[in-house]
Amino acid sequence: MKRLVLILLFFIYHFSTFNSAKAQDLYQIEQNFEHEFRVGNLVIQSGWDARLIQVPEGTPTRVVITTPCANYFEEGEEPNLLSVSRYKKYDGTYTLMQNQWMPRTTVVEIFTAQPLDDITLEKNARLTIAYFDFDTIDLEITADSGAVLIVDTLINHGKTEISGEDATLDLRHLRGNILKIWTRGVCHVTEGDIQTSIPRTKEQGKNFKIHMLNLNVGVGLSTPLWVENSRYGSPYNTNRTFELHIMFRSNDVPINRHISWDCGLDAKAAWSQLDNAVMVQGDQFVLDPSLGATPPRQYLYWWSIGVPVTLKFEFAGKSHPTAGFFTTLTPTFNFKPRLLSKSLDANDHWNSTTEKADILNRFNVRAAFGLYAPSLGKGKLEFFVDLLPTYKSSANAPQTRMFGLNFYF
Repeated sequence: MKRLVLILLFFIYHFSTFNSAKAQDLYQIEQNFEHEFRVGNLVIQSGWDARLIQVPEGTPTRVVITTPCANYFEEGEEPNLLSVSRYKKYDGTYTLMQNQWMPRTTVVEIFTAQPLDDITLEKNARLTIAYFDFDTIDLEITADSGAVLIVDTLINHGKTEISGEDATLDLRHLRGNILKIWTRGVCHVTEGDIQTSIPRTKEQGKNFKIHMLNLNVGVGLSTPLWVENSRYGSPYNTNRTFELHIMFRSNDVPINRHISWDCGLDAKAAWSQLDNAVMVQGDQFVLDPSLGATPPRQYLYWWSIGVPVTLKFEFAGKSHPTAGFFTTLTPTFNFKPRLLSKSLDANDHWNSTTEKADILNRFNVRAAFGLYAPSLGKGKLEFFVDLLPTYKSSANAPQTRMFGLNFYF
């Protein structure tokens, strides 16, 4: 339901000894929004002087737009500036879309009874929280570069986190339990009357830098990605390779609300069982037909060290279960592998011998794509493929690449 209200305001200006009256028309639109699902997110895009005002529970959300712009105010031509969206079963989102045509003096007032728990100010957006009191929630407010956040009155007996990058934060009256303020870049913070049950936390940049390492353990299975038909007669035939990873990863470093990156160090041990009996000849394998009907069990094993760099995209906001996908590039150095041969002697005892087998490419780059979700706990599942051949060109081996799955926990 939309209604138009024309407000005529008169401004009197004094010039020297003469008085003259000048009139300016301000136009006002009111738009109402009714929906059955809960809306927990508010996004303010650039170009607006927006104000958030809480109204009693059960009251429909409405937006009042006041502007000197006379365009778009014919019946049926009013601009739809606020959108309401919902992703499947998750909470909905109000988005005040970017101002591309209306004067910057336009004021947008958002009256809502929805218990918002995630407010985002995009670049150069401006929001005044006139009054906000939803008792006990986890509230997160994010202000991007050039944004201005003014908090007249905010009451929250849960946890409130406010983060800003090159933004202005004017916090006038806050009451609550926990308040955390994170800033990076040149962020101007003004604190007025703030009272919290737990002493508030305020940190400059720490949340957005590499400041910790997390230990992860991973297991993986891989197999050659064959590009030739000579697999079955090759001394390099393998069914599968088992990998054990010990990884140190940095904390996530945010790029924006949904995208972050991290880096780390990955120490890997790999064991690959060979299908055929082989022997080392220089820097290559050759088939060894002299071993008879009971050939030894032979394994190729090696260590490698890699530096994974990961870019993550998170599907959901803070108020929803954390889920997302990621892509990783890992430059890797392979140490010289060993060939392990195990055979039974006349007394049915296993004898083992090892010898160097310099057949692997010392350098490789692994690309991976994976996901993390509540169903995986804190773990991550990834599919990977090596971008460079596994073996040296001098090894006279098929130009194969390893591919497979890893799981980290």
